[in-house]
Amino acid sequence: MASVGWPNPPLRSRPPHSSRAVSTNPRRVRRHDGGLLDRKGTRAHPARDMTRLPPARAQSTEAFLRQSGPELAALCTECGACFNACPMVDYVNLRGADPAIVTGGLRRLASGDAAPEETVAWVGACTKSGQCVDACPQKAAGLDAMLLVRIARQRAINETRQLPARQDPSYFPRIKTFARLQLSDEELDTWL
Repeated sequence: MASVGWPNPPLRSRPPHSSRAVSTNPRRVRRHDGGLLDRKGTRAHPARDMTRLPPARAQSTEAFLRQSGPELAALCTECGACFNACPMVDYVNLRGADPAIVTGGLRRLASGDAAPEETVAWVGACTKSGQCVDACPQKAAGLDAMLLVRIARQRAINETRQLPARQDPSYFPRIKTFARLQLSDEELDTWL
């Protein structure tokens, strides 16, 4: 009985000299058709390397904020390019504010010091659009403007208490509902 459907693709023979070329990963080699092989010659699983996490930058979030905030703040020149590029400036009615003052406050917040209320309003309204990153002239020097704003925002919540923490009254009921879908009855009795 003849099979109906697509014909089988023709088999290609591999020349022995091109069947293995060294890849950038010392544990893998690249096949002639672009696939990866491990040292044993079996097909390597692409997700295996993707599941390895990079080492932590700090022992805790607070340690990361204390370390990275001043480092990024030192790279900032307070030029205001990030502030001018931000789409949220109009949303919080800060278009007429002095960009140098607002970004100077950004540096102070990232270092853990209090900042002007314009800066606090600006970092509180951040939607992580990323336009500040592209506009920053210090990007080549290693300044990630969006990370600087995120650190300043977190420090305004945690340390200077200039921004209130967001309260979501439905947060814990939603967690309980989700947990009920995954936990056994014994686990629910223990944890909820």
